[in-house]
Amino acid sequence: MLPMIALALIVLIVGVVFSIDIAFMHMVRAELRTATDASARAGAETLARTQDQGAAVQAAIRVAALNSVGGEGLEIRPDQVVVGSVAAGNDGKLEFAPGVTPFTSVRVVGDRGNSSIQGPVSLFFGRFLNRENFEPNQVATASSSVRDIALILDISGSMNTTEGGVSRLQALMNAVDVFIDEIQSSSPNSTVSLTTYSTSARRVTPLTFNLDSIKAAVGDFNARGLTNIRQALRFGSDSLVEDSLTRDFADKTIVLMTDGNFNQGGTPVPSARLAANRGHSIHTVTFSSGANQAIMQRVAEIGDGIHLHADDGDDLVAAFREIARSLSVTLVE
Repeated sequence: MLPMIALALIVLIVGVVFSIDIAFMHMVRAELRTATDASARAGAETLARTQDQGAAVQAAIRVAALNSVGGEGLEIRPDQVVVGSVAAGNDGKLEFAPGVTPFTSVRVVGDRGNSSIQGPVSLFFGRFLNRENFEPNQVATASSSVRDIALILDISGSMNTTEGGVSRLQALMNAVDVFIDEIQSSSPNSTVSLTTYSTSARRVTPLTFNLDSIKAAVGDFNARGLTNIRQALRFGSDSLVEDSLTRDFADKTIVLMTDGNFNQGGTPVPSARLAANRGHSIHTVTFSSGANQAIMQRVAEIGDGIHLHADDGDDLVAAFREIARSLSVTLVE
């Protein structure tokens, strides 16, 4: 029995010894994942804030070095940080497209192999199995929403209609407050312009980072006049091209709301096609049973956006909240 016990102890000790390396390898892989994720997120946030590819690359490198991998900060080269965008593939999954504008995403290749700056990670006991080190690598992609948003709102006379003790205009003010709050919390690098329309359209606020000013402007609305959706859609699209804060790297998005049907200026379809040709996506919201849902669905289709209908004030808040959340997403691959 003693020889068998001695042999079992030897096997047990060997197992414990090599389990240390296995546990160490798992720990290093987890650290490398954390480091590359943090690096990619830092790069994407900097890209969204500064619109500067070089600054994004440097931010990714700097943050990687702050994260320990195998006992030392992760060192990555500039060529291991790639700027691009994300788009849905044929299978519906989001895929990273390197070098494709608008630049919204950063991919970081975290490598501790022979070709890396630091080389492979040394093992404690692997040399006894002719394995002195291992070469983990991880890839992380982060996408930060960078959007210029044109908010186009109906203030025609029908918005004075009261339903359930609340006017449509007040319901719209409530919905816009929620929309702006969502954008501020989930996509703080976005700019928003405000266009209103009745018989004619008016650009109330050019693209701005001061989203509270949008709330304040909405609070001063007075409803009157007819419904010129065509001109309003053109004005909103123009703001994404002409305003001083428009950004080349930003996705351009239009959010168009109406409670009725165009009865001034003609069909909005030509303006929708113009916006789509400029690369602007268009989301539409119809409010009340009198709204022309068919034409707004058509506008959204042209602009490769979504159409939502609201029967009452609560539905309107929900519609604006859903659109705001769809505009701002951070992805990590």
